[in-house]
Amino acid sequence: MRRLLRARTRLALLLTMAALVPSGSVHPTTISLTTIGTAKAVDAGEGVLWVLALGSEAAPGEDVMQGRTDAIQLIGVNWDTGRSVAIGLPRDLYVELPEGRARISTALQEGGPEGAAREVDDLLGIEPDLVLVTGFDGFLSMMDAVGEVRVESPFAFTTEDGGVRVRRGSNTFDPQEALAYVRTREGLPGASDFDRSANHQRLLLGVLERLRAAEDEEGFMERAALAALGGLQTDLSPAEVFRLVQALTTVDPEKTTTCIIKGEFAVEFGAAVVLPDTDQARAVGADALKDARLQGGCRDGSG
Repeated sequence: MRRLLRARTRLALLLTMAALVPSGSVHPTTISLTTIGTAKAVDAGEGVLWVLALGSEAAPGEDVMQGRTDAIQLIGVNWDTGRSVAIGLPRDLYVELPEGRARISTALQEGGPEGAAREVDDLLGIEPDLVLVTGFDGFLSMMDAVGEVRVESPFAFTTEDGGVRVRRGSNTFDPQEALAYVRTREGLPGASDFDRSANHQRLLLGVLERLRAAEDEEGFMERAALAALGGLQTDLSPAEVFRLVQALTTVDPEKTTTCIIKGEFAVEFGAAVVLPDTDQARAVGADALKDARLQGGCRDGSG
């Protein structure tokens, strides 16, 4: 009962803040959250909720929809079990867009959230319920609200921006360090987007761990909401946004599986691209669709 009362109090506070804080139409949009189709999973609070998370390269002060997507992760959350899965899509995947073949990183610019969702559906056979787009400012504001996060790295390297020294093993990052961590590619052992996409997932696990630990921390949820609302543009109601954030606190990082869609390196029109392994993508999508689990593994040949 006490937990329910606390949740209702938080909801009332969030509704009040939503009325007081200017919308994304006043400030540049730094975070966009868009429903695709009916997005029934948000309303029902059951089954699997699929969120396509995109990191936009739009410059600070620009609308996040104007940038190519530097990070692409499809995240499935099972409301009933607390399990989740993150499927990483390297930005250089070469796919069929309405205007012709191009990198998947251009799908947001060309077709908006719906266009990006369509390309993911075509590749994996999973239609996202929501598309979340963040720019650099939005990322930093969310990480400011979350606080320092712990990230496990399988190797040591130095980030390209900021010169952050990442140790093999446990690392603790502040927001700026986290941004430098997820942007680095050339400094990684494999110097590929496969490695960088895996780092995105490692940071995601760290954020989930922090959210779960802070669920009962007084004022944490309110600070997180305020950090985003100033530049948030969404067609969700404040109650639905609150439900979504609450759902994330139920996810157990130890019940979260990750996978990267692989492919073959190639050159198209003088540009380096990755030809996606469509068999792997379809098999992974079909496996995860109903329950956000990968019982058959990642099917990428890594065992």
